[in-house]
Amino acid sequence: MNQLQKVISKAWLVGFTEAEGRFYLVAKSNTRLVHAFEITQKLDQIVLIAIKYLLGISTNVILKKAGYYTIVTTNSRAIENIIKYYKNTMKGIKSVEYRIWARSYVKHKGDFVTLNKIRNNVRIMRTKQNTSLLA
Repeated sequence: MNQLQKVISKAWLVGFTEAEGRFYLVAKSNTRLVHAFEITQKLDQIVLIAIKYLLGISTNVILKKAGYYTIVTTNSRAIENIIKYYKNTMKGIKSVEYRIWARSYVKHKGDFVTLNKIRNNVRIMRTKQNTSLLA
């Protein structure tokens, strides 16, 4: 792990996540939402393997979708590792998304109604942000 941290610094990974990472809620059923983390890389899956180890993501699956590689986790232990890793690190809109996501995990994990409201509010926030960027 120490060797890996010499190659991929925390600052680099935070910046990479701000560009290529997603913190979101995903429906597992009609009455169950779970926290998910996804990070993508276009050319090199080795970078994702390294990130997987740094963040304590246990999945061995790295998917190739539409010309890029992605790693996704909804595993509770991995989500908790990710929350700890990124605490107080990000800037801008990704920081807001992360804080809402992390706080909703700590306070409302398993509460479908509350998590659904949070998911809808984040979608509205993203839509407004994207609209203002286009104006």
